[in-house]
Parts: sequence; structure tokens; C-alpha cells
Amino acid sequence: MTVVGFDFGTTNSLVSVVDNELVFDLLDEEGRPVPSVVKYEGVRKVVGQAAKDELDAGGLGVHGSFVKSPKTYLGEETINVDGVERSPVDVTYDVIEHVRQRALASPRNNRLLSEITAAVATIPVDMNGRRRQALREAYARAGIRVVQFVHEPFAALYGHFRPRIGTDFVQRFDRKNVLVVDWGGGTLDLTLCRLIDGRVVQLQNAGTGELGGDVFDDALRNWILSQVTDGSFDVDPDRRRQVRHRCEQLKISLSRKESATLYLRNFDTHTGAPLMHQMTRDELETIAKPMIDRAMDHIVALLDAAHVSDSQVAMCLVTGGMSRMPAISSRLREFFGAHRVEVSQNSATLIAQGAAWIAHDRQQLELAKDIEVRLARGSYYQLLKAGTHVPFEGEELSDESLEMYCADPRDGHAKFQFCTPTRPGSDTQRSDPRDDLETLSLAVDTAARPFIERLTLKTTLDPDGIVHVTARSDLRGDQERKSLHDLQFSVSLGSGKTNTGVADDPGPQLEHQAPEVGSVVVRSNIADKKNDYYVPGELLYTYNSTYFSRALNPPQIQVDERLYYQPCAVCRRRANDPECRCGSR
Repeated sequence: MTVVGFDFGTTNSLVSVVDNELVFDLLDEEGRPVPSVVKYEGVRKVVGQAAKDELDAGGLGVHGSFVKSPKTYLGEETINVDGVERSPVDVTYDVIEHVRQRALASPRNNRLLSEITAAVATIPVDMNGRRRQALREAYARAGIRVVQFVHEPFAALYGHFRPRIGTDFVQRFDRKNVLVVDWGGGTLDLTLCRLIDGRVVQLQNAGTGELGGDVFDDALRNWILSQVTDGSFDVDPDRRRQVRHRCEQLKISLSRKESATLYLRNFDTHTGAPLMHQMTRDELETIAKPMIDRAMDHIVALLDAAHVSDSQVAMCLVTGGMSRMPAISSRLREFFGAHRVEVSQNSATLIAQGAAWIAHDRQQLELAKDIEVRLARGSYYQLLKAGTHVPFEGEELSDESLEMYCADPRDGHAKFQFCTPTRPGSDTQRSDPRDDLETLSLAVDTAARPFIERLTLKTTLDPDGIVHVTARSDLRGDQERKSLHDLQFSVSLGSGKTNTGVADDPGPQLEHQAPEVGSVVVRSNIADKKNDYYVPGELLYTYNSTYFSRALNPPQIQVDERLYYQPCAVCRRRANDPECRCGSR
């Protein structure tokens, strides 16, 4: 069985397959991917290029309802399409099934595939567990088993390096950082990776749906309408949709030419006059500048979170539909330097190609970093180790259970803070910076003494690349769940076997940053063992005053906590209260 790479994109979708160390993109007769567009008109359903052509048609002959970018609706219960409630899973299935059929009928298939039943599927980095499950269901309805989900920019990087394996190009980036900027129609996806001894390792991810190409097309449409209508008449929804579609074409034209014209016949419903507006590239870049500024802010924030400076990025790989806009590549070259920015020449197909190479090489994603829970007193417990395999669909899930205790139940909550070290690998230290993932609050008995409330924490890594954590209090019987999806992964580059796990590369060594002044920090109150050191001093004193005997040399932090938080035995005032003159301290 051949496993394909399947890029179900916001704007276009594509299937790629590797055969005899060559990658083939299963495009249509004109060498195009399939537009992710569906038109519903009664019982008639039009998908792909035909739907886009109808969307592109001018005049009053366009009827029915279109759904563009159905991926963005995954996770919702229903969407309203021309007054009919439809499931986003059903709409997504319609696109996936059409892409599957078009791939099999592609002249480039050339008997490579007789059927498509399994795929490595790509997803945005910020797609949560519920949306991944909905996408997997849509694939299943099309008869396609999702072997593994892979982040889109991660697949793009794999597809960029894999054909060059064994060359000086790959060796040049060993132990160096590579940033992928995948700016497509629906999302801006970023991933910072490092090549470590033949492995591609994610260091940090970020993604937003607020800066996709579709958002820019909306802004461009609104600007053009404000120029040509001057508020003199209202534009009906059909024409607004048509103008927006023309804006997408205008944007593509201006990536190649200095000026272009947007034309739409019968635009004015009263006079039948057309809409015609000539636009220059400079005007387009003026409109795009606020979005590009915000995108650069996301890039800077990503590098800051990874404790990596722009000078430590050896290459910035730019892909996605928006990569064709000269203003974007120009801005990135200003920031990183021209020699370190590489704009993909096959941006429309690179993500699917990367997924196809991962499928061909039989690569199985592994966690790039430990998954930890923060304990009281700033220590950490490893829940899942870096190098843990993400199970393929149908494989046994990776489950771990842990018995814990609540060291301070006074506020009625046991607080589980899940995090990962900033740098990859398992050789991490307590002083290393951590990235917070989620916080889970579990109700506990406020009257219980420390360590009486026992807690059970179960951790599961599923085939969607999601870590599910379930916490239960034995005394109260309450249970809470959280899902962790903002994770980093690693794979070997190529089909050759390498050591399991992630090379313990220390990366940049930085001091752990203290919280900013005025910030609120959740204080962890759980422990993996019964140790009085985990209990706050003022609480421990009420149960075990002999612990603070000077002969036993108690930890100074607990002594300070007792003195500061324990009220005066006489006047009950707090520590350092100038009104307390009882001499009880």
C-alpha cells in the first residue's frame, strides 16, 4: 500500500506521491492543484476548479451558495449555506473526495496509484484536537486513513531538504536554526527548527488565522469598493463576493507586474455599468503594510520565545501563496539579510511533497521535548519523554499514570501546570526555561491536611499528536481534563535508521527569566511524594511546629513563610504591620 502526502489547504488542495526516489504532484491537465471550493445549488454540487470558475463568473448568472476554505469551519457544529445547515465535516469530505478522484485521474498519476487509502495529512500548527478529529473523520468518509498528521511548515521544511539529502546543502545547516514562514490563504504558520545529527527538530511553533491571504483579500476588496463607490450605493453580497475573488487575481497579477486592472461587468445594478479599477504595486504594498508589520511581530515573538536572535537563524524558508508578494520577501530580507532568505519556487506544492516524503520514508513523529508537570517549590516531573513516538492510527496509545498529592489544599484547588523545556531533548535541568502549555485546576477538600488528598494524573498521547491529561481527586472524586496540542516534534531526515530520540543539543544557554513586575503567577501546590518541604511554612507550622526547631535546621524559605504569613499570636496582625508591637515575633 502506497501512502501519499495530502495537503488539504485553505485555498488549494493537493496530493503528492514518491516513487523511485522522485516526487510526483498529482495535478490536473493544466498543472494546477484543486481549489478548496464547493458550490451547493439544490441537489447539485460543484467542487474544485469548476466551483471556482463559477465563483469567478460575472453578471447575474451566479446562483446558489459557495463555501470557500471549509477547513476554517472545522470544529464548529454547523455552518449556514444559503439557509441550509450543513456539517463542516460533510463539506470538507466533499473537497477531500473530489481531490482524491482528481488525483487518481491526473495525467501525472501514470499508473502510480490505483487507489488512495492512506495519507500523511498536513495541518496548521494551531489546529486543536477537536478540529483534528473532525478532519480525520472527513478523511475517513472518503476512505482515506490518516496515518499521521504533520504541521504544514514542518512538512515544507522536510520537503525542501529531503531531495538534497547527502549534499553539502544539508550539511551546511547541521546544528543550525531554520525558520519556516508558511503564509497561505488561511493562516500564517511559523516553525523554528534545528537540524541535529540527521534529524529535523522543532523548537517553537506559532500560528494565526488573522493574517491569512483571505483576510488580506477582504481588506483589498474593502479598499477598492471605498474607492469606486464613494458610498453612493450599496453593494449586494453576490457582487462583494465577486469583487473579492477578483482581488485574489489582482494580487497575483501584481506579484508579477507593476500595475493591473480589476474588471467586473454589470457591477452597478441600476445602470449596468462595469467596475474597472487600475491599481499599482505600490498601492497594494501600502494596503499590505499593516499586515506585514503584524506578521513580523509574530516572527519576533516566536524567536523571543525560543531565546533565539535573528542572527542565529541560518535560513528563512518562505512558502505559501502569500510568498509570491514581493513586499513580503523584501521585508524578510531586510530583517534577516538577503542571503539567508529563500523563497520556495514550488510553494504551491512543497507542503504536499514534504508529507509525501515523510510517508515514503516511513517516518514516525516523535516528541521533540519532554512533557512535564510543575511541582511545588519550582521542581518538575517528566510525564512524557522526548523521543516518545506519536502512535500511528490503529496503534496502541502511549499512556502513563502518576499518583500525586496536594501539598496545600486551603484554596480548594490542586493546580497542575503543564510545560515543556524551551530546548529539545531530555537532558534538561531545573534551571532551564520552560514554556507553559496549559493549567488544570482540580477541586480538592479544603479541610484536608497536606498530602491527605491523593491525586491521580493520567497522560495519553494519541495519533492526532495531542496529549490528553486527566486529573482525579481520590477524596472528592472530582475529575478534570485538558488537551495539549501546542507541541513540537522531530523526525529523521531520510529513510536511514538513526538513534531513537532527540539529540541533546543544549542550544543557547540563558538564565531563567523571572516574572515581570505586576504579573500574576500560579503557585503550584502538588507533589509527587510526601515531603514536608513542599508544604508552605505557615501551613506546616499549624500541624507540625517541631519541624521549625532550630536544632533540625529547617529550610530558610519555610521559616520565612511562617514568619511572614503567620499572623501575630496576640493581635493577629500580618507580618511587618507597624501597628504590631506585641513582641511576639
